[in-house]
Amino acid sequence: MDHLAHPELLHLVPLLPCIVGLAMLLYARRRRLAAAALGEAGLVRRLTAADLTAAPNRRILLVTLAALLLGIALTGPLWGVEPATGEASTADVVLVLDASNSMRVQDLSPDRLAWEKRIARELLTRLQGSRVGLAVFAGRGYAVSPLTTDFGALQLYLDGLSPDVVTQGGSSLSDAIEQSLGLLSEVRGEAPQGALVLLTDGDALEERGDVLRSADIARRMGVQVSAIGLGTAQGGPVPDVDPVSGRTLGVKHEPTGEVAVSRLGDALLAEVAKQTGGAYAPATNPDAAAQVAAAVRTVPPRARKSGAGATPANRYEWFAAAALFLLALDALLPEHRRRRRAAEVAG
Repeated sequence: MDHLAHPELLHLVPLLPCIVGLAMLLYARRRRLAAAALGEAGLVRRLTAADLTAAPNRRILLVTLAALLLGIALTGPLWGVEPATGEASTADVVLVLDASNSMRVQDLSPDRLAWEKRIARELLTRLQGSRVGLAVFAGRGYAVSPLTTDFGALQLYLDGLSPDVVTQGGSSLSDAIEQSLGLLSEVRGEAPQGALVLLTDGDALEERGDVLRSADIARRMGVQVSAIGLGTAQGGPVPDVDPVSGRTLGVKHEPTGEVAVSRLGDALLAEVAKQTGGAYAPATNPDAAAQVAAAVRTVPPRARKSGAGATPANRYEWFAAAALFLLALDALLPEHRRRRRAAEVAG
């Protein structure tokens, strides 16, 4: 799994060729039935310059192999390294993004989630020269992307960010911080180096002391934690969204029956930032991203060893190119055979 950029897609490696192979077999069966409906086989061959009753074994093989290669390409096989083009100008950074249901609250227009994505993209622009990783959290934290300089890939992750991507509801800032620290380690077991940037409303459904203890762990490891607060002090009701249809069914309610309201917990976020030497700014501050990026630039870059700073090379394009070659071969060979068969029939 450590040699795949997207191990969560590993199931597609056997699944795609199975689906495509089955589809090709059904295609061959329909072709034989169509040939039988047209009439006498010899006449059909003369009219079509092809034997529609023969199993297209070569086509089935080529297309199924192409599907297998595309499945492998989707997992992002990693080997070798992509050396950094130069010395990092700023520290490694992990963006820790809130994916809890409270991101659907509309006290910021159109909602907090839209603001979170916009500010994350602005941070990526301001963090050029750094390696950046991504983590998301709700009831627990999830590592999404290791440290990388491929900001295009990170943008794709941001496009798909929503409360639907996490499996455990709630909002645990403490687990988010601790899980994200692991992304700042070059190798397993090594002390993390760099900075965390939290994008959240700070409305954590846990004890305040648990969050501050996690922040203290980061501080003792030398990791700065900055935060940008999403939301307002007045807050707003948390929408109840159907996870299947995506329709808003109403608003969520507390166990007491009261409407669930999420408010910006800026005091907690400011304390976490102060405790670790980071910066805090509310998202409504136009300079929020600039202030946090400035704080990150005060963190010393990781000392590079020989070969350090290189990221594993994603070789997906080799497998994708091989799959496209097989598909092109499949497209060209039938044309060649049709022309030859037509010449034989004409002769």
